[in-house]
Amino acid sequence: MEEIEFDNQRPNEKAILLKKRHPWVLWKSGLFLLILVIAVLLSYLIFGASKISVIVTIVAALVVIYHLVTRFFVYNNDIFIVTDQRVINIDQSGFFARRVSEAELENIQNVTYEIKGPVRSMLNFGDIIIATAGNTIGLTLRNVENPHFIQEKIVELQKKAKQKPISDNRVLR
Repeated sequence: MEEIEFDNQRPNEKAILLKKRHPWVLWKSGLFLLILVIAVLLSYLIFGASKISVIVTIVAALVVIYHLVTRFFVYNNDIFIVTDQRVINIDQSGFFARRVSEAELENIQNVTYEIKGPVRSMLNFGDIIIATAGNTIGLTLRNVENPHFIQEKIVELQKKAKQKPISDNRVLR
């Protein structure tokens, strides 16, 4: 199995899982692109090969390129990482919008997953809600593929972390 490395990884910290959101989250983008293709085809059917059709095609092509680049960037950078010490959620919502949250395994109080709706049930993806100790807000990992497996893995790692003696392996490098 390949060793997973990431930014701000602690010494002696081992990444167990690195996951992206389920690919189904891109369905709205696919629908949007389909509508643009239909608009271009309709402009050719209505106006023929005129200046209006060419302008519509150019504008649609620019919008498609921008949209694809943006969605690809967000999809590839919106990830979560489960290590033997913590759960890290990197929530990428745009080119310049990123929120990173983390929960130490020994501070996790409860891990719940929920799958709502027929599409999510058929495709086996949902949300994982992690409640932590103290006044801090927990983590929500959205649109996770196979949430039951990941929930079980986090609980297993959490139990192991609570059994380990506290050491200085959590020092940032």
